[in-house]
Amino acid sequence: MKALGWNCQGMGKSLDSEKMCHFARMIHSTKAQVIFVSEIKSSKVNAADLVTRFSMADSIVVPSRRRSGGLWLMWNDDLQVSVHTASFHIILARVVHSISNLKFGLVCIYGDPYHRQTNQIWDQVASFVYDNCSLPILCIGDMNELLYDMDKNSPNVNRARMNVFRSLVKQCGFFDLGFSGPAYTWTNKRFSSNPVFERLDRCLVNAEWCDAYPISNVYNMPIIHSLSDHAAILLSTDGPVRKIKRSFKFENWWLKEQDFQSHAQAVWSTSSKRSFYSRTNHLAGALRIWCRKKKPLQQELNALEEKIKQVQMQPAHLQDHNLETQLVNSYHRTARTTLTPYRKSKNFWKRSMT
Repeated sequence: MKALGWNCQGMGKSLDSEKMCHFARMIHSTKAQVIFVSEIKSSKVNAADLVTRFSMADSIVVPSRRRSGGLWLMWNDDLQVSVHTASFHIILARVVHSISNLKFGLVCIYGDPYHRQTNQIWDQVASFVYDNCSLPILCIGDMNELLYDMDKNSPNVNRARMNVFRSLVKQCGFFDLGFSGPAYTWTNKRFSSNPVFERLDRCLVNAEWCDAYPISNVYNMPIIHSLSDHAAILLSTDGPVRKIKRSFKFENWWLKEQDFQSHAQAVWSTSSKRSFYSRTNHLAGALRIWCRKKKPLQQELNALEEKIKQVQMQPAHLQDHNLETQLVNSYHRTARTTLTPYRKSKNFWKRSMT
């Protein structure tokens, strides 16, 4: 089972924005089954929009207040999710994993950045934990709090607040799962003056979770600081997973290939005597074969993300931010080639199928 969490710092102008295209690629590449996104900063998107855009089974939306906050929780067909509470800072849910039939509690947190509601947030979490004390529980999100001294790149830590947060986590029976990847999940991006790095995003679990999922790993993904000053985090549990047959999906980057239209039209014309259903299946199969011979842009983006991650895994004072900026710019140049509007791909299909 895989869970993805990200403070996106605003969704952008629409679900087709560069940031949301990056997010869609992230969901696809991680194969996350449940996804929590915070600080959407928009109230224009509803649950049906998310289901359609990101190919999910269902979702829930907590709208932002003006340009502040906003939460999304999405899940695919592998999970059955019953939402218990959905408010500005928190979503609480009970989940059933359809493959294993394992039940667990899910706590999704967007911590109060002003630290005024922290106790109230965690009172709700504690109440949910007590009501579901026999369940494995996963807590994921941007806590907006530090748990340890090492969670910041400087000794300037509010220890009183850190101790309070540590006590709140302990009273819920949670502990931190640790991580692989870069040490910090947030930066103030002041690379030329006084950069601050903190680990604000994390996964917490209870003992029952560890019994149910004895091998659980958290991966801190690289911060693409022109998109958000937060890194996404991915929880992955090892175990037998049913191989799911993926449906055919049109990839926007295909339209950038010089031979795409001629190849697709040639394949389509060879099946003119078949039924429409048979013709579309024939074309989809031919495009899958054609696609394997190309180097997908996703591979280039993955390689750039890995290079960015390697920079961010260095100690904070040794990180080469000039190199990081160059890599991020290269990432954006590559990513923009995937931003062909959906109507362009739809228009191509309409033309091809006449």
